[in-house]
Amino acid sequence: MIPPHSGPVARLVAVTVLVAVAVGASMLALTTLVLPGPWVREGLLGVALVAAAAAVVRGLLDSRARRRGETGGGSVVPTLVAIVVAAWFLLSRYGSPTSDPDLLVGPEHLSRVVARLGEAGEIVRGEVAPVPGTLPMALIVVGGTLTVLVLADALVGGLHWHAAAGLPLLALWAPPLVLVGDVPRTVFVVVVSALLLLLTVPVPRTAPTTRPPGAVRRAERSRAVLTSATAVVVALVAGVVASASSALPGYAGAWYQSFTTSGDAIQLAEDLDVLGSLTERSGEVVLTYTAPEDGVGPLRTYTASAFDGRRWQRGDERPGEAFAPDDLLWPDDVDRRALDGAQDVAITVGSLREDQLPVAVEPRTVTTDGTWGYDPVRDEVVGDRTDRSDTYALTVRPRDLGPEQLRGAGAGTAVDAYLEVPGTEHAEDVAEIALEVVGDADTAYDRAVALQQWLRDPARFTYSTQLPRGGTGDPVWDFLQHRTGYCVQFATTMTMMARTLGIPARLGVGFLPGDRVEEPGGATGSPQAPDGGSGASPEGAQEDSGLAVFEVTGQDSHAWPELYFEGVGWVRFEPTPSVQTGPPPQYTDPVSTDDAPTTAPQEVPTAQAEVPPTQAATAPTPTGAAVAPAPAATRSDPWPWVVAGAVTAVVVAVALTVLLARRRRTEGPVDAEQAWNRVVRSLARDGIRLPPATTPRQAPQAVVDAVVAARGQEPSADVRHGLDRLSAAVEEARYAPSRDDAAAPVDLGEVADTVVDGLTEQTAGGRASRWVDRLRPGR
Repeated sequence: MIPPHSGPVARLVAVTVLVAVAVGASMLALTTLVLPGPWVREGLLGVALVAAAAAVVRGLLDSRARRRGETGGGSVVPTLVAIVVAAWFLLSRYGSPTSDPDLLVGPEHLSRVVARLGEAGEIVRGEVAPVPGTLPMALIVVGGTLTVLVLADALVGGLHWHAAAGLPLLALWAPPLVLVGDVPRTVFVVVVSALLLLLTVPVPRTAPTTRPPGAVRRAERSRAVLTSATAVVVALVAGVVASASSALPGYAGAWYQSFTTSGDAIQLAEDLDVLGSLTERSGEVVLTYTAPEDGVGPLRTYTASAFDGRRWQRGDERPGEAFAPDDLLWPDDVDRRALDGAQDVAITVGSLREDQLPVAVEPRTVTTDGTWGYDPVRDEVVGDRTDRSDTYALTVRPRDLGPEQLRGAGAGTAVDAYLEVPGTEHAEDVAEIALEVVGDADTAYDRAVALQQWLRDPARFTYSTQLPRGGTGDPVWDFLQHRTGYCVQFATTMTMMARTLGIPARLGVGFLPGDRVEEPGGATGSPQAPDGGSGASPEGAQEDSGLAVFEVTGQDSHAWPELYFEGVGWVRFEPTPSVQTGPPPQYTDPVSTDDAPTTAPQEVPTAQAEVPPTQAATAPTPTGAAVAPAPAATRSDPWPWVVAGAVTAVVVAVALTVLLARRRRTEGPVDAEQAWNRVVRSLARDGIRLPPATTPRQAPQAVVDAVVAARGQEPSADVRHGLDRLSAAVEEARYAPSRDDAAAPVDLGEVADTVVDGLTEQTAGGRASRWVDRLRPGR
């Protein structure tokens, strides 16, 4: 990459940049396991800071060693500095109690980092890749990357074992290779190129030598260019081969698949662990349906009533009762004349594999093929397992729900299962908080609304798929303390608090309404009812403004509480913050007017990060599909400025190196006077000046005497020999210009470089002054 005769600064810059690029690119290979997010930017920033700190300290130590006439190198100080900077970076970024980094760190930052490492361990043991790039996982990835960087820098910069640089990188390459069998091709090409180019950087000489002749230097420069080009070509060819191999027969049966599982089916877990963080949800399409534009609310798959203090339990399976297409499926007797107008929904199954049909939470009829039954106790349609391309139709009959109706109904009577509260250590504390929240509300409806509004308040609670560690084992109490969680925690807490207030409550699990498909021309397929009647196509949706096509993915999995009111039945509430669920049902707004819509409006989740589909089965639980974390709030922090500064420093260093190399390549032959003037200027910068009457023949001894008087040390033999050659050349140029045996101009430039190198290495500003001299115009 650079010729062997290049100076120590050029070698140090080249080695530092190549090691940092190789480590940073290797970190990006982990994006196949941890979904990209802010941690990518933070990791690259950490790599730049640690590499720069080690390089600066190593450069200062080497410069000091050269001034003393020592060879330098081998010091552990740069590695120790790199470790300190890496530790500070991790504690500052991942030990902060907030999302903003702290410049000053202390023991409390260390304790938070240790706690987050424990959370990361739980995620690694219990979840399937790819996982979200949350703080615990970002800590693991960035911390591991900086550890690899410190090791690689010590091997290359400290011990000069360039060939061993790739060994620490295996720690970053092994996880994606073993778990998913894939490393991004761009990452592969960049890392291999950096490692091959690193082999072309010369190892510092162990003893000072004279500068090689011009012909040798040109040959070394050509060899450096050739080896660099070869490294790039080899890396590109390897990348092309890797790309082509994925299309070869048998590639899908590669060795790494022994470690993985595959499949695109999605199934909602029935064992909801309220203590666990949420795994990454699938991007697979679960359902596609046609419905009125304002939607019919979420689609529920099942309900749960038994909570043991940590998990929701489904209990024994129920066969269900046979029903006809015109039977209104609802647990209670309902007067059809009191229901709103019918809303037809035609559904096509995607990757969902369930033995319950997702249905609306309002009274409905169901038209479907296969063997299905209705369980009125759980309000579920159960039977055959759904399969891709299955179709069924709903006719939803919303109830005329409103605040006044629900306020007058009061809490209904229900079986004891819907009022049971686990006898945990903090059960009474939870009941006391519920009473404080509802205050003087005197109806079941007003109390339920108070609970919902309290939990949805973003000033009090934070939506996150990653849970802080609780200290009691009671998930409801822990959630009320750290106030961070996702839909299962919000829904479970409202359900339990409602039960302590005497309001029957249960948990509903299913899917949010999904996203409306915007594809002009009806590119999406047409979901049809099994009988071919009520299905509506996307084309029809374009023509009929009253219909729209919606698409539900595993990312829309959700849980919510349902409360029972006398004479009304089960009513859905929405305590999960709007950042995930959108607005709550209209009927839960106590100030709604009589002419306001009384049915639950369509809930459209906020924009969510685009993630690739996962291979594993997913669900809205720690063992299933996760709901996307809330987008991070925009904040102003110093990191962008630090990144800009680090990038600027690297760019300036590279530019100086390129400028120096270019100037030396384009430098023409110098005559004797020019060569001698270099030496004189170098001495003048160090405060050494020759007497005005010094002749060329007297100059070498005059320089030696001046250097000894100023520094107390004689120049080296190479410097003295160079001074003799230059003085003879100047004398010949001035007084005998026609002699044939005069030194060649190109040799005089090299001799001047040798003299200047020898003299400046004895000065405090040695190497820096030489760089300034090389870049000075008309040198």
